[in-house]
Amino acid sequence: MKGPYGLLVALRNDEPLLVVGGGPLAERKMATLLGAGCRPHLVAPVLTESLLADHDRGAFDWEPREATREDFRAFRLVLLALPPGETEKLLPWAREARCLVNCASSAEKGDWALLAQFDSGSCRVGVGSGGYDPALAAGKKELICRFLTDREVKP
Repeated sequence: MKGPYGLLVALRNDEPLLVVGGGPLAERKMATLLGAGCRPHLVAPVLTESLLADHDRGAFDWEPREATREDFRAFRLVLLALPPGETEKLLPWAREARCLVNCASSAEKGDWALLAQFDSGSCRVGVGSGGYDPALAAGKKELICRFLTDREVKP
C-alpha cells in the first residue's frame, strides 16, 4: 500500500469544507461531494459551465476570486483542486491554519483523499488509493459492486 495507513472518517454533510479551484478537476471533485450531500464553499475566479450550473441551482456557495490566507483560517477541511504549481503556493497557508488538506493534483502532499464508495445494506463500502490512482479505485469499486450484485446483495 502506498502512503500512510488509511483512516475512514464519516464527513457530516454540514461540515464546512473549502474547495479551491473552478476547473475540470474541481468539477469532478465537486460532483463527488455534492453527490454525497455535502455543501462545499468554493473559491475560484471562474467556474466550468457545469459548476456554474450547479451554483445557479443553489448547490454550493461560491466566491469568484483567488483564495487568500484568511480563507484557510475559516475551515478545518480543504480540497485544493488546482494544478500542482498553484497547490504548492497555497499549501503553506493551509498548513499554517492547521487544515486537513486534500491535494487533488498532488496526492502525496495531502492529508486525506476521497474514496470510491457505495452503500450495501447497512454498510458503506469504499475503495481508496490514497489519491494516487482514483481511476483504479473506481474500477475496484465497480468490481466489488458487481460481485455483490451477482450474489443478490443489493449495493
